[in-house]
Amino acid sequence: MPFFENFYAGGLRSVRGYKANTLGPRYSDNEPSGGAFKTVANTQLILPVPFMEKSENVRVAAFFDIGNVFATPSDFDANELRYSVGVSGLWISPLGPIVLSIAAPLNDQSGDETEVFQFSFGVPFN
Repeated sequence: MPFFENFYAGGLRSVRGYKANTLGPRYSDNEPSGGAFKTVANTQLILPVPFMEKSENVRVAAFFDIGNVFATPSDFDANELRYSVGVSGLWISPLGPIVLSIAAPLNDQSGDETEVFQFSFGVPFN
C-alpha cells in the first residue's frame, strides 16, 4: 500500500511514551513505513482532580497502553507489542482541548523512539 494508506502507532492517540507514528516496520533508511495491521488497546483510570471539587473541564487519569503495527496480519507477534504506563491531564480550554501526558515505556527495544512527556493542543484531524 502507499505510505498514506498504512497504519501508524505511537504517540498520544495510540501508545503514549513512544514518539508519534514510530512503532512498527521501517524502511531501509530506518524511517517508519507503517503497516497493514495495527493493534492498540488503552485503559484509563480517571482520578479526582486534587483541590478541585467540581471540575467539569479538567481531568486527570492513570493509563496503560499496548500496541504496535505490523506489515501484514500474518506478521502479528504478541512479543512485539509495546507497553507503557503513566498519567495524563486534559483541560478543555476556551481555545480547545489541551492534553499532557507523562509516560514510561515498559518494554522499549533498541531502535524504539521514546518520549517521556507528550503534549497536544486542539482537536486532531482524522
